[in-house]
Amino acid sequence: MDSVSYQRLPHIKIREVKPDFMKFELRDTDSSIANTLRRIMIAEVPTIAIDLIEIEVNSSILNDEFISHRLSLRPLTSERAVSMRFSCDCDACDGDGQCEYCSVEFYLRVSV
Repeated sequence: MDSVSYQRLPHIKIREVKPDFMKFELRDTDSSIANTLRRIMIAEVPTIAIDLIEIEVNSSILNDEFISHRLSLRPLTSERAVSMRFSCDCDACDGDGQCEYCSVEFYLRVSV
C-alpha cells in the first residue's frame, strides 16, 4: 500500500481578494502546513500591544488585574505600527516609553 504525502503537494484556490482581506481554500495537505500558513499571516500583520494600564475607577465585579490582563492579550492593528519603535530601543525618550515614536495613549470612558 503506497501512502501519498500531501505535505509536498498542497493546492491553494483563491476565492476572493480585497486590499485587506483574502479568502482561499487549502487542500491536499495536513494541518501542520495550514497552521504554519496561519502563523505566518498573523506574524506579518503589524500590531501594537497594551503594556501599561492604569484604572482610575472600577465599579464592575471584575478586578483590575483581570481587566488589565484581558486588554493586554488583544493585539491592536494600526498603520503606525510599522513605523513605531520598541520602547527599549527608542532614543527619543531614552527608553521610558513616553514619546510619540514608541507609545500610544488610549482613554476609555464608560458611562452607564
